[in-house]
Amino acid sequence: MPQEETTPPQEAAFSLEGNTEDEVREYNMPLYGVQGQFTLTPGVTVPYFASLMTIDRLTSELKTHEEVTPSLDNKYTLEELFQRQIDTTRVTSDIVEGYLKAHNKLKFFNSITVALFPKDNSGKICPTFTDYPNNNPTIPSEGAGGFDQSFANEDSCKRIIFGGVQFVKTQVANLARLRWDRKRVDAMAVDGQHRLKALKVWFEQKNKELTDIEKPTRISVIFLLLHKDAGFERSIDDNTDSIKGIAREIFTDLNKNAKKVDEATEIVLDDRSLESRCVRSLITASTCEDSEQLLPLSLLRWRETNNRFDQRYYLNSLVNLHLVVKDLLGLLMPRDPMHANDVRKYITTLEENLGDPVDGKKSLLCEGTSLSEAYASDFFDIDSDDPSSPIRPFIGIPPAFLPAAVEGFKKHYAPWILSVLRDFKPYKQLLTYAREQNLIEGQFSQFHAQPKSAQIELIKSLESEHGDNWKNILIFPHEKEIMRIKGDDRTNLGDQWAFKTIFQKAILRLAKQISLQTDEEVERMGKVEDYISFLDDLYDRNILRVLGPIENETYKFWTFITLNYGNEKINVSSASENRIESFLQIAYTGFRYASYANKEISEATSDETFTPRKIFSDISTQSSHLEWRAHDACKQLTELMAKNAHIIDLGLGEKEQDGTLTGTALEKKKKEVGRDRLIALLSKCWLPDGSTSTIAEEDDDDMI
Repeated sequence: MPQEETTPPQEAAFSLEGNTEDEVREYNMPLYGVQGQFTLTPGVTVPYFASLMTIDRLTSELKTHEEVTPSLDNKYTLEELFQRQIDTTRVTSDIVEGYLKAHNKLKFFNSITVALFPKDNSGKICPTFTDYPNNNPTIPSEGAGGFDQSFANEDSCKRIIFGGVQFVKTQVANLARLRWDRKRVDAMAVDGQHRLKALKVWFEQKNKELTDIEKPTRISVIFLLLHKDAGFERSIDDNTDSIKGIAREIFTDLNKNAKKVDEATEIVLDDRSLESRCVRSLITASTCEDSEQLLPLSLLRWRETNNRFDQRYYLNSLVNLHLVVKDLLGLLMPRDPMHANDVRKYITTLEENLGDPVDGKKSLLCEGTSLSEAYASDFFDIDSDDPSSPIRPFIGIPPAFLPAAVEGFKKHYAPWILSVLRDFKPYKQLLTYAREQNLIEGQFSQFHAQPKSAQIELIKSLESEHGDNWKNILIFPHEKEIMRIKGDDRTNLGDQWAFKTIFQKAILRLAKQISLQTDEEVERMGKVEDYISFLDDLYDRNILRVLGPIENETYKFWTFITLNYGNEKINVSSASENRIESFLQIAYTGFRYASYANKEISEATSDETFTPRKIFSDISTQSSHLEWRAHDACKQLTELMAKNAHIIDLGLGEKEQDGTLTGTALEKKKKEVGRDRLIALLSKCWLPDGSTSTIAEEDDDDMI
């Protein structure tokens, strides 16, 4: 196959057809190669053009996503942020220094996959290709050599023009030729951008000069031709009809099938994952965009695969939201996708969680057919030897049913999840501060949204506007104030639990229980708004501080529940999450129990009041569990405190050690110490002034 010119001359304006005075055209020199297409499914065809490019042309004519001209005015969707993100350490250390510059090492790059993106006169990427005047340069191109003449024959070649792209293919031999207007089209890597970036860095370090040994090198490049005139077609799908949407899907699939992508990238880009799509339904579509309903993307930790959001300015973390959604939905794919009963259980759980009532049964519908019905009809063959066994594996929610499942999440889960994550006082305070200081839409967010390479380029413009001290004006004061909201206030109370991942998961689990109640249960237990109000009250009392104390007790409030008693460090574990949830469930249930009985909570017993010990006695019995559902949580935490009774009461520990107290008497005393500790914690939550109860009642025998 003929090669392109090694050092092609620049294409001048006089080589273009027609009048070029209105708008400059900048077509690159032709690339030659072969045409092909990928068609394995009816109605889905991806045409492509495969070529070989010299290093100098490759590095000058192809772009990575981060090379779009940086501007603080640019807004990026979550998907674009990840496609633009380059791991510079991997590029410089691993690929350039560790591979390309390694002496006597065999070197080879597989193909780089490129998509052609249309852009307007200002350089902004557009959703679709749009034709414009004088976008069909002459063939042969000046300076391209005699071989280019063969593509001018209209009898043997077909010329395809779309929005600044000229593609010519022969009727035989699959030979083809490609050019594009670099003023109106960007050729960007959708797979292999780290390899492309590495070659650019390597070539730049060589002052863009190749030795005679290096000049023959050719890099294989596959260009995706995502336009109907080139033969591209696909079945209709949701939200993927733009060039960026199509390229994103291809980018995701290529990376998923080539190597395991990091969790954050998979959350952002995987359109076939229910949980990932549900997470994206909770956040704004792009950076520098605010919403009264959704979480602003600008305040999320999206760049790293880290679930923590107790640092810097983050309201939440993308990975944490994914873990939360996965936990709340509780959908576990069957281990054996051919095990029909397990698949049916999964589908039943899915439809009960996200479906709507149809004839008295919750269902996920697609064109009038439920997912259960689709599984029965599409995965079994009544004419087979064993009609009760599926004929193909159930490897995930069928794509046709995914939109219905996501809509079910938006309807049944998203409202109360977002209420907690927006309206709970510490989150609300952070959002209020961010809005007052224009952090979501202003330069604070504009800067943080940029890829790291673009941030470096934009520093000069920020210095020009704000001076050399621009970070102390634009960034640091706001991050410091947000950290104060998170608990960094130079007190000995520690951080706010609200910004700890294990706490957030626990409060959302309890919110789920409250949100999915019947009308009768709502009257007793209240709505999510009542639950948030209760949490706000705990927050105001400083109960929700990691190192918050409790009066007349040696250890911190959260010791034993989720703090290690020895060093007061957080025990990050699923057990801690469960214990936080259990404690909050007891605390909220007791609060509602008194409210439902229309009684105040007081240290003194009367006809109009409940004491904390009385409330605990009433809601902790097994007979009350059907109505108040607190028995199991009371039992769990009473046993936890009793287990640590020798630490809570050092005198008891000494008696146990020297044998003064043994057997039944010892166990009874441990239970009493543990129960008193738990009631002291609840008293701080329930009593009007937050003090602990000192009233010891005699009717403890019915308690756990």
